[in-house]
Amino acid sequence: MSIEYNELLAMLMETRPEFATELYNFTDGPDLPEYDSITVSRRTLTLPEQPGRLRVCVAAAYAKGGERVIALLFDAVLAPDPVQAQSWLQFMTDAQRTLSCMVAFVVLCRDAKTARWALTYSEVGDIGCYVLPVVIPSLLASA
Repeated sequence: MSIEYNELLAMLMETRPEFATELYNFTDGPDLPEYDSITVSRRTLTLPEQPGRLRVCVAAAYAKGGERVIALLFDAVLAPDPVQAQSWLQFMTDAQRTLSCMVAFVVLCRDAKTARWALTYSEVGDIGCYVLPVVIPSLLASA
């Protein structure tokens, strides 16, 4: 359901990469490390439980002097969806493996209830990754 929202996020971030930083700054996550460039891309995967359903998230990779220092992944969530949350760990581990840097997953939520639910997935083990929910009230989320 949120693939359209994630595509919209990707287009906004491709046009203005600092939008990723602005969204991240709404989280309670640590300050971003120093960086001099941001590369935005789309990441996709298919879960074994849902082979016909493509999952998409937006990635913003931050680099300093050509070396990646952190990657922020973004997913829009309209309501609690445990299957969607299962994809977050795979997105994070895939991104960490391919980008070789720390990864934070920012979950854009339409309400506080969904944000509290997303926060229950904030501990993803000892892989240097974490989930940060952000409540983004907007007319688009209620469309």
